[in-house]
Amino acid sequence: MCLGVYNIPRHIQLIRTNYRLLSEKMDVNSGLLTELYSKEVISNREKETIKAGKTFYDSNEELLEVMKRKTEVQFQQFVAALRAYDMTELADALEIQS
Repeated sequence: MCLGVYNIPRHIQLIRTNYRLLSEKMDVNSGLLTELYSKEVISNREKETIKAGKTFYDSNEELLEVMKRKTEVQFQQFVAALRAYDMTELADALEIQS
């Protein structure tokens, strides 16, 4: 059974649409992971897995994969955290299309 694009949750579509921008410009070491963990958006295990990425891009891509599995509310917390850690360009890209 093939699911059409309309059955994909909106936040996953937004991540896919902005994947390149997010994977290239997000800074998980800016305090973003700590913020997401403190808000219970990600678990400690997810945080450690993201931090263990061999490269900057690996860590960013791992966070994006984790965020695809989260709820819409958790996604909105992710967008708020991007904004709080001076990644407004990324937050704007995710909100403009909402």
